[in-house]
Amino acid sequence: METEKKTSLVRNILWAVLLVIALACGISSGHWKAFVFLAILFAISKGFLLIRHYKLRKTVNQLEDGLTERALPSFVPEPSVIDAMQKKTAAITEEINRLHPPKQCLRFAIDHSRKPSAFESKLGGMPYWDNTQPYPTDAKGKPMALVMQVNLGEAPYIDPLPGEGMLQYFISADESIIAEGYGVDIDNPISQANFRVVYHKVIDKGTDISLLGQYPRIETIEGSPVMGEFALRVWQSESCIHESDFDFEDAAAQAVRNLYGEEMVTAYVADYVKKILPEEQREQTADDLALGDNPMFQAVSKENFQMLGYPAFEQYDEVGSQFDTLLLQIPTTDAKDDTDGKNLYDTIWGDCGSVRLFINSDNLHRLDFSEVMCVFQCY
Repeated sequence: METEKKTSLVRNILWAVLLVIALACGISSGHWKAFVFLAILFAISKGFLLIRHYKLRKTVNQLEDGLTERALPSFVPEPSVIDAMQKKTAAITEEINRLHPPKQCLRFAIDHSRKPSAFESKLGGMPYWDNTQPYPTDAKGKPMALVMQVNLGEAPYIDPLPGEGMLQYFISADESIIAEGYGVDIDNPISQANFRVVYHKVIDKGTDISLLGQYPRIETIEGSPVMGEFALRVWQSESCIHESDFDFEDAAAQAVRNLYGEEMVTAYVADYVKKILPEEQREQTADDLALGDNPMFQAVSKENFQMLGYPAFEQYDEVGSQFDTLLLQIPTTDAKDDTDGKNLYDTIWGDCGSVRLFINSDNLHRLDFSEVMCVFQCY
């Protein structure tokens, strides 16, 4: 603002100096009446411009002042109040987990310390394939690229996953198809025309590795969601219901009813627990202060890289009850090393989103992967 005022002042001084010089020239040349007339016209027009500029600036200042008044400053309650809110959140969380018990899952993390073989769990790279079987192709008849494979024989066993074999997820290697949504058909998300889930019951370690190099590699494709070939660490864990889950709102309302005999009214636990605060402070207090460090309410992160368990959506739960099992969830993951300034992520789905595969539990027990729903969401 100060810079703008100084610039305007300098401009007006220059105009005044030029006007004085013009008048002096007019008087010395004997045509002073014409110059005076022009000077008066100039002064009038300049005056109108200054008045208009003043009115516009006044209007802008009023708008800025109004926005400033409406903007809510951040408010940090006393530690005892924060503790009270978080204890209430913890109690509601515990009751929600009683109503919807945590589920066993496999969690994954990228292992940058080594390069994986074709027979291991990994992201990207050269896929394992039994060359006696036809390799998966997309809607254009072109070979697909491996996104991820899991060697279930080397992973902890969790029912209903098989305890052996290789589960793989492929997508089209066509850049235009990748750009349109990574092979997901929005109108028919179970169509595997441009993505494919494949299960090999037996992993043949005698497979000729040299033949596998003929297939596309996801990390070499423009717009790829996977930036390299990465080994994976796999371990057994628990997954709790997430606030983006279709059943969460009813679960939270029932938990509050059970604990406090009240109707929660709002769908958001943070809004409910912040009723401890005076009304004028509720919107000013960050939700994180009320919820604490609780995965049930955290945004999707690399911690949600998993098979089985509860999904965590960036937007909303769009999966029907038919596809009741989370087969695989791959979120965006930050790169370990960004020394070249290019690869900020090891995996990235759109605007830092995730891809999820869902299957019916009966089909999973039968090892029938012909009907799998693929869902891609981002922020």
